[in-house]
Amino acid sequence: MMPLLEWNLDTFSVEAEDNGNTIRIYDESSNSESPTFSDSDCSYGTMSTLQSEEVASYFRSVSGFTYSSNEDVPVLIPADTNANKLDVLLHIIVRLCQGGKNVPCEVDDMLRNGGVDSENGARVLDVVTNSGTWVEEMADIYPTASFTSVDVKPLVPHKPHARIGFQVYNLHAGIMESDATFDLVHIRQGVFVSRNFNSILRDINRVLKPNGYILVTEIPFEAYEGKYFGIGVVLHSLEIMNQASLAEGVDITVWQDMSSRLDASHPLWENEWAGAAHSFENEKGPRATRGFYDITLHSEPVPLGAWHSDESQKTLGNLMRIRALHSLQQILLAIMSRGSQGAQTTMFLESLRQEMTEVEKYRAFMMCRMWVARKR
Repeated sequence: MMPLLEWNLDTFSVEAEDNGNTIRIYDESSNSESPTFSDSDCSYGTMSTLQSEEVASYFRSVSGFTYSSNEDVPVLIPADTNANKLDVLLHIIVRLCQGGKNVPCEVDDMLRNGGVDSENGARVLDVVTNSGTWVEEMADIYPTASFTSVDVKPLVPHKPHARIGFQVYNLHAGIMESDATFDLVHIRQGVFVSRNFNSILRDINRVLKPNGYILVTEIPFEAYEGKYFGIGVVLHSLEIMNQASLAEGVDITVWQDMSSRLDASHPLWENEWAGAAHSFENEKGPRATRGFYDITLHSEPVPLGAWHSDESQKTLGNLMRIRALHSLQQILLAIMSRGSQGAQTTMFLESLRQEMTEVEKYRAFMMCRMWVARKR
């Protein structure tokens, strides 16, 4: 696979305009990490306490590509050295889609006011950690909040932080937290962490406090052509990825019906107690405590390439092209390597690279979808 030559995370930074003010979205040079896993008093059984031999047990190799060893995790997106960089780039794109912010205004107000009950500071759950960029930035922005970030694999080591607990465990056995614990749960690209996304949603509902917020972000495997058609290879690549997702049990239909699925009237919430299977307190609750309300969806078109007339959209489009190209190559190469069409795979990926270098003239775009809702 072609290396990520277009950007260098050692000195990589992105700025954006918000109400006339320049905001530093990301600056990797000021965000150093410890090169090894070290002990930390703030985390029990966490990424910071894992030894190298333990780290290896969280991964497996399939056709020469590295994935989570958890059998419940779809074998789709490799957890290799580029996965961390691509997650950082995804974080930057999503933040630019929100005007330079990590959370919507109503969530920002809640966090600054100490949580939904305005007591003792807000508690935030991040699912899944990946690069850890979102949760580390959030801890800097909200000094009175405490954070727990969970993943099924330790993608990278994280510098210990007094208000962040980095944890690694089997999410499919349940979120290891008491009921009604968190003021906010953030989940990004969560459909790829489980073959049972509904179970993840139910458990998130369980650990949220009443009136707590869920923030869901997804960038579907979809691209839209503008006035000029011609991104046939990109569209075919995305179709291959969608079919592979379905074959691996990924619930990609959630990209279309997330809003209705979150609503309390959805069959997802019809069980006597939605969180009973995972509850650590065997809590029983009335029907009104299940599901979500005040559900909003913000769909942000993201240019694929620097064709937009607005300078901030040009920046966003360039970043999306870089991420789309390398994500497509990473996943497609892994998928196609399971077959026996080596020469055809090489030719197809070369056609994809060529099309992406000319993508501006097609005025194509992808869609970043962000849902916000509150627990009943």
